[in-house]
Amino acid sequence: MIAPAIPENETERLASLRSLGLVDTPPEERFDSVTRLATTIFHLPISYISLVDETKQYLKSRVGLDFCESSRETSFCGHAILENEPLIISDTLKDERFVDNPQVVGEPFTRFYAGLPLRGPGGHNIGTLCLMDAKPRELSAEEIQILKQLGTIAERELHLGDVIRMQEDLLQTKDALLNSQKQVNQQLDEALAYVTSLLPVDMETPVTTSWEFLPSSTLGGDSFGYHWVDSDHFAIYLLDVCGHGVGSALLSVSAMNVMRTGAMPNTDFLQPDQVLQSLNSMFPMEKNGGLYFTTWYGVLEISTGKLRFCAAGHPPAVIVKPNGETETLGSPGLPTGCFEEPTYETDETIFPAGSQLYVFSDGIYEVRLPDNTMGTYDQFVETLRTSPSAKDVIAAVRSIQVGDEFDDDVSVIKIGR
Repeated sequence: MIAPAIPENETERLASLRSLGLVDTPPEERFDSVTRLATTIFHLPISYISLVDETKQYLKSRVGLDFCESSRETSFCGHAILENEPLIISDTLKDERFVDNPQVVGEPFTRFYAGLPLRGPGGHNIGTLCLMDAKPRELSAEEIQILKQLGTIAERELHLGDVIRMQEDLLQTKDALLNSQKQVNQQLDEALAYVTSLLPVDMETPVTTSWEFLPSSTLGGDSFGYHWVDSDHFAIYLLDVCGHGVGSALLSVSAMNVMRTGAMPNTDFLQPDQVLQSLNSMFPMEKNGGLYFTTWYGVLEISTGKLRFCAAGHPPAVIVKPNGETETLGSPGLPTGCFEEPTYETDETIFPAGSQLYVFSDGIYEVRLPDNTMGTYDQFVETLRTSPSAKDVIAAVRSIQVGDEFDDDVSVIKIGR
């Protein structure tokens, strides 16, 4: 093992890091959403955002790791911050810097590592956005570009720290807020009732539908719907705005109303890729308070059973066939609103008679389990085999998670044919 070198600008780099006030602080959803998205896009078990201090690296956000800090001397990220491009180790056993590293010969038995340097104030590399796997692998040029784009999101969140702290200080000094809290809560309840009123009614023919919606706070960022595009084509869609609260709910409702009413110029609603591209153009994050959302959109042709679909950073939907076989639908791709010209591609399959289609947000399976691990997408797919309704899906997850409440918004749509 070779310990990482110390950068020439170490004094300035440490000052930049500490000015953010993020070292050794609790997890935050704004960073967790990036690492969750990274594991989904790259189909990897581990992703994290690290902050490299003088002697340790702190994991501000992590998926798939139990520890929240480690020695800088044995860290991969200590090497990554020395670079201006992603540090990619396709096989750690073939790299003298890492071959006998404790994280290679012991948990989590790292064989693949990709670390993108993240810049703080002054342009100093203060941390990394990382991917890990216990198996060797390569990253294509396109995947490296996606990693860089996710890094751009993470860096934006790093630089929002000062603004967030100012907002928190302001809220703490406004005693008047306490006196108006009851009124605010009442208004939020009314807003939640409005959001819920926009959700679709169940159907029994020519397809059956059922759904469940559980916001994790007073207002959530999930929304969904389905409607007839024409007499033979049935559109199904679900979106999940990052974060929670009023801002997320407003963006969710705005996007949903656009899809329900067809208010997208020059868009063929029978072409899922066109729908996602139009949503991306209409709701750029820089015009929506830094918020973005993931989307799954599909169109079922009733006469033939053909289902055309496309996803933007969203978990693949699942078809459960009469024999119990499952089929996942959609490569996650890039979220809606993050980048100017993402590429979305429509896929298609046959939705057989007697089958069930499930479209859902990631809050339904990213739950805390009794062994202190997080539930996974693959585990959830297995749950769908024995859950006949959306309500049964919720009950099945609740039976295995710790506690009764979900940490994130939960939406599940079930379409039967």
